Amino acid sequence: MSLDLAWTVKIGGIDTNTDFTDRVTGINIKQPLGFMQPAAQTVAITLNNFDGALTPGAGGTYSSVAWFEQAIFITCTINTTDTAQVFNGIIDDFDIRDDGVTSTVTIIGVDWLSVGARSFRTTTQFQPVSRDWTENANRVIDSFTTSVPSGTALPDLDLTLGIFQAFFGAYPYYAAGTVQTGIFYDAGQSLGDVLISRHQAGVPSIIWPTYIAKHTQSSVDYAMYYAGIIGDTLTRTDGDATTYVFTEGTPASNELPITAVDRGYDIDRVLNQASITSSNTTNQVTAANSTSISAIGVKSILAAESAMLTDTDTQRMADDIVTRFAGVNFGARKLRIDSATLADVTADSKEELAGLFDIGKGLWQQANVTYTPTGAGSSTTDNCVIAGRTIRATPGNTTITLDLLPAQDYQSFVLDSSTLGVLDTNRLG
Repeated sequence: MSLDLAWTVKIGGIDTNTDFTDRVTGINIKQPLGFMQPAAQTVAITLNNFDGALTPGAGGTYSSVAWFEQAIFITCTINTTDTAQVFNGIIDDFDIRDDGVTSTVTIIGVDWLSVGARSFRTTTQFQPVSRDWTENANRVIDSFTTSVPSGTALPDLDLTLGIFQAFFGAYPYYAAGTVQTGIFYDAGQSLGDVLISRHQAGVPSIIWPTYIAKHTQSSVDYAMYYAGIIGDTLTRTDGDATTYVFTEGTPASNELPITAVDRGYDIDRVLNQASITSSNTTNQVTAANSTSISAIGVKSILAAESAMLTDTDTQRMADDIVTRFAGVNFGARKLRIDSATLADVTADSKEELAGLFDIGKGLWQQANVTYTPTGAGSSTTDNCVIAGRTIRATPGNTTITLDLLPAQDYQSFVLDSSTLGVLDTNRLG
């Protein structure tokens, strides 16, 4: 009747890395999801350096490591059997503090897409796409395979920033149904420019980097970079789609506990006016929800270069935004789980907890949150979407805080679903 957590922190290449877990005194991971905008993931890892082994140039074991060319792999194992990939990224900062008596190092890591966004194209290209597309939270962004000469193997796959100096190939946007989306990028533009400009009021609507892993093709090893991608229906339909059930008290089998839940109004995320310009036609379309504007005032979004190719599809996106997001909801906004609350959880829930921690499986999932408000005579259940998380871990204690959004706005109708198949509540698209 317990779920026990064991953290592992490795730094280096995909195949060749070093386990620094014994030095870790604290981990702080932030993984938000941005609706219609890129969202950077960060991690701060504090390492014990009392022996001076990490001090640059001091002759210690790790004093000559090229820290800014290393990747970070953080995993969490539940009950010694179920391991989740919690964070994969690349070192972005190295901060040493040494007062002559004690010494610590704080390593800052960022997701691979944040680093890749600094890369530039050297040619101009336009890539339109028109195809049926299913949301896939394990999609390969194949424009970021490591470029190597034909037939050259990379057995150690030590990551260096050099692989991000130029991105190549198409970076297409995939749309649901018959919607056409595309992307213009010009010589001298960084991928960051492309993402920020074109990932506005278009599809996919949610992108987040997940894993860094080895990929072998034609006897050549590559570093392959994966991302979760969610389309304009905002409903996850891949093989990892699930519903996490959170409850107060002692959870039943396959349920997870609640340490605390924060409820409130979500007026900060309301959008009732949209002005969107297609990057293809350069025509601006507008949409407004007059009822919402009369009630709470204008809450607008401006997208200057949407990936939607036609004015018709651009207008559809604008109309969808001011229909979905014009209302104010009251419900669970944050949920916290502490490792201490896992002591009384049945071991049957270990797979659910491992999935929740996993960067590819735990985000943009449905969450049913059941609790009893103060003074209420019975419990209530909020249907939500997990839209980000903060994880803090120290030896002996772990806290995961989930950011939540209302499922009635951020999911679409799913036939035969008890939570997403409710007429007059869940949206048809």
